[in-house]
Amino acid sequence: MKEGSRRKKLSQTGSSRLFRYLIPEEIASLLPQHGSSKELNLVRLGERNTETTPVDIKALFLGPKAENGELAEKMLLQVFRDYIFWRRNFHPEDMSAIQPEEQTSAEYQRLVARFQRELFMLLGELKADIPFYSPRYIGHMVADISLPAMVGYLATMLYNPNNVSWEASPITTLIEVEVGRELAKMLGFGNMPQELARTWGHITSGGTVGNLEALWVAKALKFLPIAVRFAAQELNVTGLTASRARIPLESMRAWDLVNLTPTETLDLKDQFIAAYTGAHPELEPQEAVAEAVQQLKAHNILTLGDQAFFSRLRGEDSLNTPVIFASQTMHYSLQKGAGLVGIGAGQVISIPVDKYYRMDRGLLRQALYEALEMQRPVIMVIGVVGSTEEGAVAPMYELVSLREEITEQGLSFFLHCDGAYGGYMAACFRKPSGELRSLAEMQKEYGGWPTSEVHQSFAALGAVDSITVDPHKLGYVPYPAGAVVFRDGRSKELVAQEAAYALGGRAGHPNEIHLGKFILEGSKPGAAAAAVFLSHRVVPPDQGGYGKLLGHTAKIARKFYHRLLLLAQSIQDDFIVTPLVLPDTNIVDYCFNLANNDRLDIMNRFSQRLYQELSIHPESPVQTRSFIVSHIEFSYANYNPEILKSFLEQKLGVKGDYFVSSKELKQRLSEGWVGCDDEIMVFRTTLMNLFTLEEAWGAKDYIDSFLEEIPGLLRKARAAL
Repeated sequence: MKEGSRRKKLSQTGSSRLFRYLIPEEIASLLPQHGSSKELNLVRLGERNTETTPVDIKALFLGPKAENGELAEKMLLQVFRDYIFWRRNFHPEDMSAIQPEEQTSAEYQRLVARFQRELFMLLGELKADIPFYSPRYIGHMVADISLPAMVGYLATMLYNPNNVSWEASPITTLIEVEVGRELAKMLGFGNMPQELARTWGHITSGGTVGNLEALWVAKALKFLPIAVRFAAQELNVTGLTASRARIPLESMRAWDLVNLTPTETLDLKDQFIAAYTGAHPELEPQEAVAEAVQQLKAHNILTLGDQAFFSRLRGEDSLNTPVIFASQTMHYSLQKGAGLVGIGAGQVISIPVDKYYRMDRGLLRQALYEALEMQRPVIMVIGVVGSTEEGAVAPMYELVSLREEITEQGLSFFLHCDGAYGGYMAACFRKPSGELRSLAEMQKEYGGWPTSEVHQSFAALGAVDSITVDPHKLGYVPYPAGAVVFRDGRSKELVAQEAAYALGGRAGHPNEIHLGKFILEGSKPGAAAAAVFLSHRVVPPDQGGYGKLLGHTAKIARKFYHRLLLLAQSIQDDFIVTPLVLPDTNIVDYCFNLANNDRLDIMNRFSQRLYQELSIHPESPVQTRSFIVSHIEFSYANYNPEILKSFLEQKLGVKGDYFVSSKELKQRLSEGWVGCDDEIMVFRTTLMNLFTLEEAWGAKDYIDSFLEEIPGLLRKARAAL
């Protein structure tokens, strides 16, 4: 084999190993030197899923005591030296801009001294930050970052790619799309490259932007059929049909159009473009498509705005105000996002939770049928997989089933899953091939986790329309690294915006990859995508990689839960401690009370005193806290009060009638009542740290060490009341 041919084959093979889920044409669009031959395709398909290196948790993190410090230092030094080599060998004929004599000048040395002084001041201040790396931190949804993520981020940060434009990030753009495909596979949207190429996923700054993009797309999708009808009339395109019944488009009312399924809506758009292209053979195909898309865009709701769009719908075409249904435990970003995209935060209707703090399917079904009866469009239904307060997993399988049921009755909606926290736990449920694991196999490996309901919910993720997932949470990746993934990649075209400067001043071709055109954010770090990418290469997002890590955290959470019950038995004469529910993921919530106290206000004051000993205090060094937890307040206004009243009475010995609304609390206080409150203080422990079951002191692990401190802290809190 000639040297040139050998190099080309090696280059193709290297690219195929780097981008396992991109099709060859996509690689060629940004890296034409790698070609798009059938040979490349065969190499790629033959290399998928061949690496089976066992995952050793202790090799993946710096360690609570920086035990892997030498390893990390070596890798970071290798990264920096490699980067220096790259700089020095890019056109080595160029002269140096900084001469040795300039580096010894007084001005140079003074600035270096100032740089060092300010750096050490910064490093000193950072020591007062939160020790997220320690198993003693069991508070919010933050933990240590993995070594692959750290090294991948810092390595790519030096190159400073901006993933909004292919010209500013030819490699990391492909990396980000590859990461989106890997996440799509983990979440159940497909297995093979050609399947995954039909999805669309990318890195965001966090779950908030991921949820906002889902809202943005869902709104555009909901009202797209109406835009198609107007565009077809203007361009004289006839013969279009919609829905499985193939109903003529011109005979459908606005209500019928907004209740096409997401797939039917996108099929209608494709049908419209194909019909216009076929009717204009005098135009180049790409030109005809561009004209059809431009006309469609001129009529869509994102272009016209709500007032202009809805003002054209009169008489039988008039529509009532659209709504969104989401769980009471939804993240605040959903209401924020609804306001930003013009749906209105007030149109996000919360569905109460059941006794497991999951969205109540029965109440959702009732709300949907009421919307159907009132002919009120439902833009989205949102299920939360890993709620921020309880880690609860919504019954996604029931939401999927309910959508199928009510679609038959004439009401359709976009189904979104907010898996910003819990989404990565999908890795536990997937084999390297992408196939779903059995419940029995998982429960055997993970100590009884997951429950049947949780297993069914993760199995159903492949049927939803979009999912938000945050690598910077359970992916152990540095901020910012959220992500959003859409099952049908055609949806990204609905929010496309051209920017000539970002495209290099030229039109693209069908297989060319752009990020900035289809996303909400502008400039964004390629380093974040690279951090996720390298993490996935070392720790695959399946049962043998992230599944091993996150399944371990689920086991830790169950151990914490059961040991908390043992603590409750040992102190029951003086104090009450009870968990909310058996955890769905790796978050355990629990409450404290004094024995024989039936007043909610006293319980909350007692809990607040205890929390002062287990939280960060601005006037005390963080080192003064043995353990750090977090807390939340379950308010009467934002939770199902009947569920919480029952919990108070049955588990904590508090009269349920003491839990009241803010309005009633104010009234009762004015009348001299005692005992009431409109919130319940709940302790939250997030068990993300993979070293929690290691020995902390003697033979005791960190859970034992934490729970052994609790009785003394309870007595101190009681004395302080």
